[in-house]
Amino acid sequence: MPRTIVNGLSMHYESHGDGPPLLLLHGLGSSLRDWEYQIAPFASRFRVLTVDLRGHGKSDKPKGPYSMALFAKDVGTFLKKHVSEPAHVVGLSMGGAVAFHLALDHGHLVKSMVVTNMSGMVPVDTFTQKRFYYSRLILSALMGPGAMGKFIAGHVFPKPEMAPLRETLTARWAENPRRPYLSSLRALKNWSVMDRLHRITCPALLIHSEHDYSPLDHKKEVAARMQNATLMTLPGTHHIVNVEEPASFNALVMNFLKSLEERPAE
Repeated sequence: MPRTIVNGLSMHYESHGDGPPLLLLHGLGSSLRDWEYQIAPFASRFRVLTVDLRGHGKSDKPKGPYSMALFAKDVGTFLKKHVSEPAHVVGLSMGGAVAFHLALDHGHLVKSMVVTNMSGMVPVDTFTQKRFYYSRLILSALMGPGAMGKFIAGHVFPKPEMAPLRETLTARWAENPRRPYLSSLRALKNWSVMDRLHRITCPALLIHSEHDYSPLDHKKEVAARMQNATLMTLPGTHHIVNVEEPASFNALVMNFLKSLEERPAE
């Protein structure tokens, strides 16, 4: 089980394949295991690096508060130690928020970015937004992350034939200790990088699932504010699209990355 020390934190990571570095960042309550459908396809062309973020998986779980900037600082330190060139960065959900901060605060480490099902902000202002956020916070605090995982599984994998995916998500979510999970959830409340998006210069692909939590209009605004971003939608899909429809997700990301790697040097 490879581990490395970053910012006083013991971080669990894995490395597969050889080639240009490709870093995959998981979402809230997840871990590097949830990239299992991406490892082999991408390791044929890239050095695929996956990490368990602070408070997640097999990495250390120090007391909070946590923040997206802190997650990105950990990841930036990891990249400095383990790669010798800028990396392609793919983030899902909260991992996308970390990718935004990585590109903004440690831009020299990022060659390109793919942000999936994440806006540039998580506002908790309107009644609907407050209900969405606080229902999850209260359920997790009172019943634990396992109850939250069961609730989420039914929304992100709704079809009858997706029962095995629901069971896996519920079981993995239940492994999250309550305190670090809540620290990560609190870090998302009213998080925003909207006023800094214009500073991101690397090529970016924004992926939106048709039935994602975050509105498409939010992501359109994110793409408009960035200097070199493309927004694409995967029809019929939900929040955890890399697990729900790995073939479609992998093809979209691979085409984007190949277009960059095959681009003639200027």
